[in-house]
Amino acid sequence: MTNDFYKTLGVAETASAEEIKKTFRALAKKYHPDRNKGKKEAEDRFKEISEAYDTLSDPKKKSEYDMMRQYGPIGSQPGQSPFGGFRQSGPGGTRFEFHTSGEGFENFQDIFSQIFSGSQSGTRRRKRSDFQEEESEHPRGQDVQSEISISFMEASKGASRLIQLPDGKKIRVKIPAGIEDAGKIRLAGQGQPGIFSNEPGDLIITVRVMTDQNFERKGNDVYTSVIIPFTDAILGTKVNVKTLSKTVSLSVPPGTQPGAKLRLKGQGLSVGDSQGDLFVEIKVEIPKELTPEQKKFLEKWEK
Repeated sequence: MTNDFYKTLGVAETASAEEIKKTFRALAKKYHPDRNKGKKEAEDRFKEISEAYDTLSDPKKKSEYDMMRQYGPIGSQPGQSPFGGFRQSGPGGTRFEFHTSGEGFENFQDIFSQIFSGSQSGTRRRKRSDFQEEESEHPRGQDVQSEISISFMEASKGASRLIQLPDGKKIRVKIPAGIEDAGKIRLAGQGQPGIFSNEPGDLIITVRVMTDQNFERKGNDVYTSVIIPFTDAILGTKVNVKTLSKTVSLSVPPGTQPGAKLRLKGQGLSVGDSQGDLFVEIKVEIPKELTPEQKKFLEKWEK
């Protein structure tokens, strides 16, 4: 026997169908012509393992092949490959035929005819769907995870960052306004390349929004605070408040209690069709020391 399909794949005669399939898939990836352009040795090796798998993956062919290996070929012509189609005697004089697609492996083009469109000369046609099933564990390239940090103000208004892709190429990524902390941006097709020319994976960017000393976000609403003297809280006043985009004047009504929250409608985050508000917490400053006149006034006022 000029070839031993088990040795070609590097599996034992007792190997299961799953073991044979797994081994073939690994070898096919290693020696596939797309990954070894111009390498005749790899091309020949790919043909050999494809021919071996074509037989060992088919239960009927494998059974005939195992019997042939046990009793040896009968009637084959000198120089003829025993896998090209011949008659073989089995136990008790029983005769059977063993056929494979010998002529289907004459050149590189025939290899793809065998795998993707099926050989007309063999007893079983291998369709493209058969090969795709073997590839199903890796239908596309792997996704790549990345992380970037932006300020609170950048998150509220939107921003952009220049990042480097796995292949070394740099692209500018647009960060949408209103993105939340741990929000994700997916760049389709910018991940790891696929095997056997399948589509690449995606680049998934996790956005980290840094805290801000002036603002806090709750949904699309934003919270801030101002400090006023206790007299202004009693009598009422106007204070300047910084919003996300400008400074506005806020009226504090008389008798405002410490911790009260006054709302500036529409001054929060704008996300899609949703517009948040800005809530201003009033913090009242109590003086640590009073003048004699102030103390006397308060004592009189208390009575």
